[in-house]
Formats: sequence, structure tokens, C-alpha cells
Amino acid sequence: MTKLFEDCRALDGQQLVGAGDSGDMAWAKLLPAAGGDGQTDGGGGPIPIVVKSTDISREKAPRDVLVTIDPDTGKQQVDAVNPANAGRRRESIIGTFHRQLRQSLKEASGPLTRYRQTRFSSRRIRKRVIFKQGDCNVVQGNVAKRRRRYLQDIFTTLVDIQWRWTLLVFALSFILSWLGFAIIWYLIGYSHGDMAAHANGDTQHQPCVTFIYGFTSAFLFSLETQHTIGYGNRFVTEECPEAVFILALQSITGVFIQAFMVGIVFAKLSRPKKRAQTLLFSRNAVICHRDGVPCLMFRVGDMRKSHIIEAHVTAQIIRRKITKEGETLPFYQQNMEVSCDGGDDRLMFIWPTIVVHKIDKDSPLYNLSAQDMLRERFEIVVMLEGVVESTGMTTQARSSYLPSEVLWGHRFESVVTFKRDTGEYEVDYTMFNNTYEVDTPLCSARQLHQVKKELNKQGLGLTDDTDESSTSVATLEQEQLPICQAELVDEL
Repeated sequence: MTKLFEDCRALDGQQLVGAGDSGDMAWAKLLPAAGGDGQTDGGGGPIPIVVKSTDISREKAPRDVLVTIDPDTGKQQVDAVNPANAGRRRESIIGTFHRQLRQSLKEASGPLTRYRQTRFSSRRIRKRVIFKQGDCNVVQGNVAKRRRRYLQDIFTTLVDIQWRWTLLVFALSFILSWLGFAIIWYLIGYSHGDMAAHANGDTQHQPCVTFIYGFTSAFLFSLETQHTIGYGNRFVTEECPEAVFILALQSITGVFIQAFMVGIVFAKLSRPKKRAQTLLFSRNAVICHRDGVPCLMFRVGDMRKSHIIEAHVTAQIIRRKITKEGETLPFYQQNMEVSCDGGDDRLMFIWPTIVVHKIDKDSPLYNLSAQDMLRERFEIVVMLEGVVESTGMTTQARSSYLPSEVLWGHRFESVVTFKRDTGEYEVDYTMFNNTYEVDTPLCSARQLHQVKKELNKQGLGLTDDTDESSTSVATLEQEQLPICQAELVDEL
């Protein structure tokens, strides 16, 4: 099937290439007529616009013509070695969508790094629900009795808040407990007359707590009691029953505070959220063909040697939807079926793995072409879940991809190599986000499916898994190319 679309890029055996770019090819892409100047393809349809990109097969020599259209004025410029063939070549509508659009379709060199720099999406604001690092871009506002609800679940609140607030509560809980019990010990001694007896030099007076002569000594006794330091100078006597009761109460309170605060600190340190920081998602997702089927792919990886057990990946697309009744759903969530290396969503997560979503009839991307991808507003949220091998706790890592982060006509480079000197497999994470360009039709999966159906009607017997060598170049150019063109013109 790959050869089918490689052949469809040519029109009567000719290709649109620039005379000055020996390594670049230019393929025509149908876009709406710009500037309102009435320029069309001759039949009232959209005019072709040329996308220049680097071809992966460098051995192909440049030939013939480069046709470009100014996106602002709509004027066409033809640089042709043989201008007589330019008129019919500009009807070519299938080609390769490499890397991204050039910095402009006028005179720019060098690839774009974001689609939002093109004229289609320059006015688009980059909104996302999930940030690339996995945090949710959602703020809860106007919640009734918010503080009371948070205090009712104080443990979760202290675990979720930032570290500076947790440490502040940790320190204040001890300091306030020391001060509170110091005041109680001072009041016990003051009410019993221990301070007055010491001031008068009464050696026969039996104090409630020995060697408490003021608030400072009471604070020191409170600190020693709560943490069972026991220097030996100060101790409770049998003179005051209330002192014995406060001694037992402070001991229990001290143990409770220590257990509570240590539990909070340990919970924050051992949160699975921190384990998710070492789980990686590729910076971009790509769309290309695999086994003759258009697929959306992204890569996941784990930096640690301790593996994620029962790892599985899920994906959802969030976009606007209007129901049959006219109801507008601004954040409609739809599941996307994903798999890994021909299996299900379960991963053998020993090295970076490419997760694949097949763009079939059940896919939400089935009707999107390369042109639609520039204009569509959606967000693909991907989640990796599994059990941490070292702790047994469940962790989840998240990321998302906007249309500007989906590369059409790209494929991921391999990051795993075998080192013969050590006999080990090495993962090079410097290439984790690297992609290379591949020939990919610009049309949507639905249009692609209809082209295959039309070719089947013509007696070629093509199926979705047809091998790329099953149809000759000459047959496609001479017989089936007009059918492919007509079908895509109707759809685009």
C-alpha cells in the first residue's frame, strides 16, 4: 500500500521538485483559495499549494518544476525547467507531509517547530488541560465551605500541600505543644506557691515539680517531658495529682504528634507521584503508516532500573462536540484504543516502547487530514499506569499532545542498540524524541479507505494489508491515478 501512495505523488511520471534544492521535493496540497482573487484549479475547487520538505531518499535527483502559491495574495509562481508541463503538474494532490511546514510558503528555509507559526493557526491560543509534565491545568473555584472541607481531611491536605507549608506545620506543631504545656506547668507551680516559696527561701516547701522557678524552667521541663530527654534535675513529685495527670497527657500528646507528622513526611516522600517523574513521554506524537494502516504513535520510557509492573497505557481525546439535539459539549472525552507492538495496552516496560493508535473507522482521527490537523482543536491525553516494583504502590504518569505537537509523516528513531563489547543492550535517551521523515499521504484515513475501495472496483484487488510491491508503478500512473485524484478532489 505504501507504494500506491508513492506512485500517486507523481502525475504522468513527473514530480514537483525545485530546481535549486537537490535534496528537497515539493508536493502539492489542496487548500482553500486565498485572497478572494478567484483562483481555483479550473473547476471551481481549491488551488494547490506546495509544501517543501526534505525527502528521505536523497538519491532522487531534482527535476522539472517547483510550483508555489503565496498564502496571502493567492498568486501562483512557477519556476519550471519545462514550463509546458507545469499546468497539469499542479493538479497533483497527494504527497508527503514532512516534518512541518517551512517557516513560510514564500521564501523561508528551515523547518517549522510549531504549526502555530503557520497562517492557519497563528491566531490560536495554546490551551491545554494536561501540561506536558502531567499536572492538571484546572483550578477549583467558588467552592462552598472550602476551608472547612479541607480541615476535615487534614491528613490528605498536609500531604498534598507544598513542602514549605508541611515543614511549617511540622515545626509549629512541636513548638506550640511545648509552649502550651509550659504554660500549664507554670500555672501548676504558680498556683501551688512553688515560685513564691523559692523567692522566700523556704526550703521546707514541697513543690509539684522540682527546680521550676519561672516560665523558662517550665518550658525546659515541658520539652524534656515530651521528648523523654530526662536530664534528671526536674521531676514531678507526689504533692500535686494534677501534675501527674498532665505528665501522662503530655507524654501521650508528644507520641501522637511525632507519629502524625512523621507519617505525613513519609507519605510525601514515598508518593507514587514522585515515581512518575522518571517516566517519560515523547515530546511529539507522529502520524505515519504501519503495515499499510495510518497510525498515531507516541513513545514512553522509564529511566530507572526498577521496573513498573503491570504497566498499561490509556489515551483519550478531548475536543468540542455538538450533539444531534444541538447541545454543545466543550470538553467531550472519547477513548482511543492503543496497543503496543501488536498486543494490547499492556507493556513489557524494559525499554522505551512506541504506543500505537490505529486510525480506523472507530478512531476519532478517522476524518482528519493533514490540513485538518492544522485547524482542528483537540487535546490527546495519554496516561501510563502501573505498580512500582520497589514499593508496591500504584503510580500514574500523564502527558498530552496538541495538534501542533503531532508530526504528520514522521517516524521515531530507534533508541536501543546492542553493545558487543559488553554484551548489553543500551538505551540512548538523547534520541528519545528524535524522528525522521517518511512518505505519508496528506489525506485522511477515510479518504484513503475510499481510494482503496475505488481501486478494488477497478479490478486491482487491493486490500488494507496489500503489500507495497503488489502493484506496478506503470499501472498506477497510467490507469489508476485519475481515480485517486478524482476521489480526493471530491473529499477535499
